[in-house]
Amino acid sequence: MRTPVVMILGLVFAPSGYVLILTCIVAPAWRDVSGIPNGALDEIHHQGLWEICKDEQSVRELTCGQSDDAYFNYQVISIARGLMIASMVVSAAGLLVTTLGVRCWTEVPNYTISGVGGIILVIGGALTLIPVSWYTDRLRQIPNTALGTELTVGYAVVLGFVGGCLIVIAGIHLMFSFGKSFKGKTPAEKNYYPKISAYPASKYPTGISNPVSVIEIPQYNASTHNPWDDDL
Repeated sequence: MRTPVVMILGLVFAPSGYVLILTCIVAPAWRDVSGIPNGALDEIHHQGLWEICKDEQSVRELTCGQSDDAYFNYQVISIARGLMIASMVVSAAGLLVTTLGVRCWTEVPNYTISGVGGIILVIGGALTLIPVSWYTDRLRQIPNTALGTELTVGYAVVLGFVGGCLIVIAGIHLMFSFGKSFKGKTPAEKNYYPKISAYPASKYPTGISNPVSVIEIPQYNASTHNPWDDDL
């Protein structure tokens, strides 16, 4: 049996989104700070969830490990860390369950397990979209010790949006497997096609081949029929 299209799309989108989410977590580029006073004109601070890097583009020098307690102690940063880690764990579990459900090496996949994997993936993608959206909304409220005048969204946030959406889309595709798992299990579907039994041809008159039914009609004999016997 060929693997359904919804399962193939789920198996393609989910790993792609997972890689983007992983890159979003480790990349120090959730927010870019430029226009820093007393700094070089081309100096940019790339701020992420775990570290801050100073980028001097004229000399192509990137120095990471910058300290900023006000930034890292902000509530959005700490919550975003936890949600992103939870997203990685849940999404990995969804990929594992989906792989066990699809089972491309078997003749028939397990549609119920594939649907459960889709639900887990949707939850994992949502756990990514929540912190990324919240961080973007609070972009200018998050403390900034560098006191830069220009704050822009970094590429890591974009990767997080795309990765989270891909995982959610993959989960939705896999959830269509539930419809396939329930198909043909209702009594109406079981009895939709009638069963026709074949009987030996010797039981029927000559010239009749497998009739549906044979109705014997008694012949009318006018000589023996008394009309007064009919019920009125």
